[in-house]
Amino acid sequence: MKKARLSILAGSCMMLIAAGASAEQYLPELASKTPYKKAYAEMLSFPGWVSKAQGTASPVERVSVEGKSFTVGHMCKPHDCADNQLSVVFNADGTKSWGLLATRSADGEAFNKQLLGNPDNVVEGLLNKSFSDNNPED
Repeated sequence: MKKARLSILAGSCMMLIAAGASAEQYLPELASKTPYKKAYAEMLSFPGWVSKAQGTASPVERVSVEGKSFTVGHMCKPHDCADNQLSVVFNADGTKSWGLLATRSADGEAFNKQLLGNPDNVVEGLLNKSFSDNNPED
């Protein structure tokens, strides 16, 4: 009888462990745990040349659109400008910025473009113009 109780208890424990392992998980919980935490942080980080603004660049331009002034700049990854570029627009007083990160796809043909900072249509137009001006063949 004692062995039967132990077997039932052990089986119950195993079922609880199995149930806990298959319980629903949510992204915020998962992203805060090892090993997911590191992978999540890496996904959100930018390459050093972007996050540290250490790229090859040309002089910035001051432009005015619809009565608003902006400063527009462009840089690229040193020694890999053809495949890794960033255009940035700052508002007139430099307190807000938006970006367009363009990285060439693995097939070497098209750029993958990522808008940064949620630009409006005017700013998005400036970012696209900066990219086009610096990539006349693409």
